[in-house]
Amino acid sequence: MMKRLKRCISSSSLPETIWDYDDIFSEILVRVPARILLRFKCVSKHWLSFISDPKFCHLHTLRNPNPSASAVFGNLSRSIGFIPLDFDHDRTTSTGSGSPSCNPLKFIANLCHDNIKIIQSCNGLFLCYPEIVLNSIIHDSDVLRATRPLYHYVLNPTTNQFSKLIPPAAAAATTTRPRIFGYALAFDPSKSPHYKVVFLWNVDDSSSTGWCSYHHIEIYSSETKSWRLLNSSFETKGQISYKGGVYCNSAVHWVGDDSEMAYYHIEEDRVGFVDGFPYSEEKNWETREHRYFKESSDGHLHLIDIYWPCSTKFEVLEMGRDYSGWFVRYTVDLDPLFTAYPWIQAFVVLFLAKGQNEEEGSSLLLHDCGKVLSYNLKSHTFKSIDLTPQAGVDDTSSLRVGQSNHRYMETLACV
Repeated sequence: MMKRLKRCISSSSLPETIWDYDDIFSEILVRVPARILLRFKCVSKHWLSFISDPKFCHLHTLRNPNPSASAVFGNLSRSIGFIPLDFDHDRTTSTGSGSPSCNPLKFIANLCHDNIKIIQSCNGLFLCYPEIVLNSIIHDSDVLRATRPLYHYVLNPTTNQFSKLIPPAAAAATTTRPRIFGYALAFDPSKSPHYKVVFLWNVDDSSSTGWCSYHHIEIYSSETKSWRLLNSSFETKGQISYKGGVYCNSAVHWVGDDSEMAYYHIEEDRVGFVDGFPYSEEKNWETREHRYFKESSDGHLHLIDIYWPCSTKFEVLEMGRDYSGWFVRYTVDLDPLFTAYPWIQAFVVLFLAKGQNEEEGSSLLLHDCGKVLSYNLKSHTFKSIDLTPQAGVDDTSSLRVGQSNHRYMETLACV
């Protein structure tokens, strides 16, 4: 085999030689991070064609199911900010970002003339919603229909590709008012390179003005590029917001005011509900300053509620895998952090990062002006990482991202 390879090298260039062995070439490239592969497209037409092939993109996605987070984004296209998490790269580039160096939603907004809002991130893909700003006065009965269109976007910020989705059954049933009130993106590259989007919509058109407990589920599959409308309706809960669900362990989840949770298991086609906590005068939605509800890389759901006036002490709750309920996973006390850094006035929770090993423990990443703070939940120690200043961003006392922020990781997944 080696002799044959040497003869090939002597009679042709190296890229052409490698292309005689597509399997070898593929095995090399699937080990390369997604964003670097995009640069490799410039090597030659052969490389461009190979890396752009959906079959290779699917293979790369399956072979790299758990890339580390490389950035955290805000949620609006017109004022979006981002925090790079590749800090070594951050210090050596003029853009100040190891991930996308520009607004990943800007190109959609330019095409559609909409203000695009990220409502969910899921393993490198974003589910987005258009927030249309009206340029002229329209009739009151048309305002909701004009400002809340039925279509949504699934975006891959790594490849700058997106798909526009319109649930056909919901669109056909809608008359004067939009019926879609809930949605969630489901993408697990450890199982499949394809994704699904779950839409929830009202059974009765009149229910858009009031509360209707029964709704339909309509699901889009990127694998078949088709829609499926469930035959039976399901019961929803009035105290739960179904906008921007969280996907974890083959199910999408929505949480309510008192930590109650509804979920829909996609593979089992099953709806479930988990009770929350009794009402508390000290801890309720009126005193809550910030809520964090996301999945971790090891397949757990976590919930953090931060209440006024004691925002430096809170608990990290974890949902049992059998949906037995919430339990306290970690207890957080940030008073030593505020003592060490008295200039901290406000912070937002970015995400819970799993440690490299059992001894290291997990860390909670926080953001303050110009910094990312890492709080180790096991050792109760912390460290501060300075962000490279960005003109027009860090010259004020504002944060780069707010409470509604979205974790981003690189992927070649096709949308």
